[in-house]
Amino acid sequence: MPFRLRPPRDRKLNRLVKRAETVRIVKGRWLYAPGDDAHEVYLVRSGFIRLVLPGMEPGHRERTVSIALPWELFGDEAFTEGSRRYGAIAGATCVVSPLPKSAVLGGLKTARSSLDAYLEGQERELYRLRHAQGGSHGPSAAQRLAEVLLDLGARCGEPEGRAVELSERLTHQVLADLAGAHRATVTTLLNDWLYEGVLAASDGNRIVLRRPGDLWALAGYEGPIGDPAVD
Repeated sequence: MPFRLRPPRDRKLNRLVKRAETVRIVKGRWLYAPGDDAHEVYLVRSGFIRLVLPGMEPGHRERTVSIALPWELFGDEAFTEGSRRYGAIAGATCVVSPLPKSAVLGGLKTARSSLDAYLEGQERELYRLRHAQGGSHGPSAAQRLAEVLLDLGARCGEPEGRAVELSERLTHQVLADLAGAHRATVTTLLNDWLYEGVLAASDGNRIVLRRPGDLWALAGYEGPIGDPAVD
């Protein structure tokens, strides 16, 4: 479960990040696979990482269960386990920094804002996972996709007035995996929302949340994701 690091506010973590090496990974390249030994956590400097599980059946593609965005840490199973639960694949050409798990844990113990960010990230991800299942008694695909877009807007959105432009270009398949929906369904919903003006496309072909308030309504709640008032 990725969480956003705030090193400028936390001296120990800031020193750790400044000393860290960087590794460039091209799109589609594996950083590690499920089951690999977990000795380090990682910080995304640019681009994004897909955290994946193997396909349900042999020969099926891997499924994206979460993504780590710029200035987010991932691979935190290294804190408590000896192996990786998920694999990590570059979703775009990106730069990451490996960080010693003991140093990150030591930094978190004295870094209140980063510790708060870690706990908030855990809460946000658990909320999303609880609502990722559809069916007759669960949220619809439209609700789940709206939640995913709002979450991405909060994590990597660049405000433009009332609109929010996502800083990363995500494929319809990645969005479908995150929303627990079929890719064709997600493509249809995105096209409908583009036509209705709820969304827009930037010059760089990135998604713009043109009317975030409409997405809140589509998601079926009024407050931020994870707000007890709407949980």
